Amino acid sequence: MTVEIPSVQKAQRSERIDIGDGLVMRWSTRDDADNIADCMALAFRWSAIGEPVAEDEDPAPNPWVKAAVKRVLSGNCPVMTEFDYAVVENTLSMNGQNPIVACASLHGVPGFYGEKVSMLFGKPEAISSHPDYRSKGLIRKLLFELIHPASAARGDVIQIIPGIPYYYHQFGYEYAIGSRSSRSIDDLTTKLPDLMSKDALLPASLAAEPFTLRVPTLEDIPYLCKLSTREAQKAQAQVGLDYGEPFWRYIIHGIFEIQESIYDTTRVTRIIVDAKSGKDCGLVMGEGAPKTELMMFTLEEGYHYREALYPVLRQFVLEGEELLVFALTQAAEHEENEAKEKVEDNDAMEGEQALGPATAVLTALAAAASADIPPVRPILLDLDPDHPITKLLESKSTADDQKNARLYTRIPSYANFILKVAPSLEHRLAQSPLAGITATLQFDFFRRVEGSAGRGLEVVIKDGRIISARDDFVPLTHEELMLAARTRKALAKAEGRPDNKKPTVFTIQFAPLSFTRLLVGDLSIDEMIYFYSDTTVSGGDDAKLMLATLFPKAKEQFQCDMFWW
Repeated sequence: MTVEIPSVQKAQRSERIDIGDGLVMRWSTRDDADNIADCMALAFRWSAIGEPVAEDEDPAPNPWVKAAVKRVLSGNCPVMTEFDYAVVENTLSMNGQNPIVACASLHGVPGFYGEKVSMLFGKPEAISSHPDYRSKGLIRKLLFELIHPASAARGDVIQIIPGIPYYYHQFGYEYAIGSRSSRSIDDLTTKLPDLMSKDALLPASLAAEPFTLRVPTLEDIPYLCKLSTREAQKAQAQVGLDYGEPFWRYIIHGIFEIQESIYDTTRVTRIIVDAKSGKDCGLVMGEGAPKTELMMFTLEEGYHYREALYPVLRQFVLEGEELLVFALTQAAEHEENEAKEKVEDNDAMEGEQALGPATAVLTALAAAASADIPPVRPILLDLDPDHPITKLLESKSTADDQKNARLYTRIPSYANFILKVAPSLEHRLAQSPLAGITATLQFDFFRRVEGSAGRGLEVVIKDGRIISARDDFVPLTHEELMLAARTRKALAKAEGRPDNKKPTVFTIQFAPLSFTRLLVGDLSIDEMIYFYSDTTVSGGDDAKLMLATLFPKAKEQFQCDMFWW
């Protein structure tokens, strides 16, 4: 299965839409990066993205969000370019005012559906509006007039958003794809004393570890790709992301080329080495700041997770801590130098005010380093629930509060989606008791709503192959069905033959947009019937078996890697 790569937008799109009051919708260029980043940082100033906000704090614009937006607008992000941010510009803004008052970016994320299909997920991301411009319909306009049309034009059959509660329902999105649940260990020194003990942290002990970690280079990308497949990660998801060459090139190289602040030094990727033989034998990847997050841990065949767990995790945590300390030290030194320059420029009062906090940070960091204080930050395990590491640390960790979180999911045309993922659906059929079946599936969604192409769907299957799917299907009324049956019987009688040409037709009813949850494996057909009273399946035992076969419930949900930020 070849991983799909999004086509790169190489120039600014031409759309420029006047929406009145001096506001214009258009697509971005790199010149907009600072203004878009400032708009996003202001909008997310009260958000806990990056670091928690204290109750008595009046936070500044969010620096983690600002750095993330600058990264994706740098021109070397693999899922978007500097021309993929849709913005609302206030053309009447005064000097010193930010002209960008609302924005939404469009990512193209390579992923998979089932065993046979590689596809792109359209991902509207990093969406915000200035507080003074909210509740004016600007995000709706950006989505429906720029983002969604651009996503459809490049062939996306699905969009996902990890957004704020309820908000995106109004734009045709349904909670469907479940985010991978995670587990956390709140204090490594107490929960895992053997991991972070003083003896284990001594240089001699670290030097004797059976596994060591090394920084990957560009030459290691094929190896990283090999160890980040679903099979290598022991992932069970039927819908998720592909970690290919663009991902790894960006993560181990690209982000460091454009690093501007401490908030860009977050991802830690290391190759695991067998210390005895010197052979590369695994991969560990995750976040080092502001919290330690383990997102990938894979070993070659012949190596045991139980033996590698503590040596690898100990070094991974320490490298994340060193990365954070290094970044904070750099920031403090930068602030201290700027403060000294102000003193030299005879702006003594302002310089002394800035110098104090910077010097305090450097002093505290130096004291921590000299005291050899082991890290006590929590660690988040963002791995498959049945991954060996998750199981080994299950009793030491607690389940994430957001274990039932789902991504907003929009499938604008069910027919286009079915045809795109047909190879995986046909593969499931071929492995089932219904192999080789010929049947027609007729779906009634009661009414067409925002986010859907029609009120019905018809899928024709012949000899186990999907030969057509259309959104313009209009379910027949009971009267029309009865009259069609009479016509068929009358024709058989006139031809002197038995009525044995009755086609196999399965009729299904779903509430508008709820079919999305079955399509992506969020709910089984039995759960759909249980949770949605308007779900009905007609056509005998084979009808229900058909739906269960085509759309099985996924045991493990989608991992949405926020590196795209």
